[in-house]
Amino acid sequence: MKKENSINLLTFSLSESIPVSEPSGLDLSSDEKSFWVVSDQNSTVYLLDNQGKILKKFKVNGEDLEGITVIDDSTLAVVLEITREVVVIDTSGNEIKRAFIDLSGEFNSGLEGITYDSDKKIFYVINEKKPRLLITFDQNLVEQRRDTLNFSKDVSGIYFDSTDKVLWILSDESQRIVKTDLSGNPLEEFKIKVAQPEGITFNKARTKLYLISDKTEKLYVFDFK
Repeated sequence: MKKENSINLLTFSLSESIPVSEPSGLDLSSDEKSFWVVSDQNSTVYLLDNQGKILKKFKVNGEDLEGITVIDDSTLAVVLEITREVVVIDTSGNEIKRAFIDLSGEFNSGLEGITYDSDKKIFYVINEKKPRLLITFDQNLVEQRRDTLNFSKDVSGIYFDSTDKVLWILSDESQRIVKTDLSGNPLEEFKIKVAQPEGITFNKARTKLYLISDKTEKLYVFDFK
């Protein structure tokens, strides 16, 4: 890690092509042995092993799948940008419930990411831009609050850090990762050089940061301390 104009610059240590077209969301499995990835090109959820091999895949009913988070060993949640929906599914693709989010703005500037606090059973969802929002939901997908995000041109991915109780929010257009409090107020900022990053996650020890790129269709690994 080095400084660039007083902002920490993160440099990836590894990049690997993945067999997913236009990947747009990322999370580690509960056992950290595989990755859940979504494609906004075909509304498909993929489970990949650490070598990028597809272990499982299934379609989600809806358009423009943009984010994914692991709830527990058997349950996931995804967001659909165009239809403004959060959908809870099991790990075989069976739908459990979904909720529509009332949002203004352009269809292709909608929901971009989702993450989950398993202790408090809270979902954090981001809206890309116009407006840039952090939206909080309870476990029943009932909206609790909305916070405006003012630190980047857009937002494209989000991760809840269960150790420090903070959020890590990714910006594609600003080429930034911003650590924030749970209301989206910036605490620290990191510069990245990855084309069109749209998914972010860490390992539980927070020694590895993972990003995926919609443009290059690659998984990027960063050593993080």
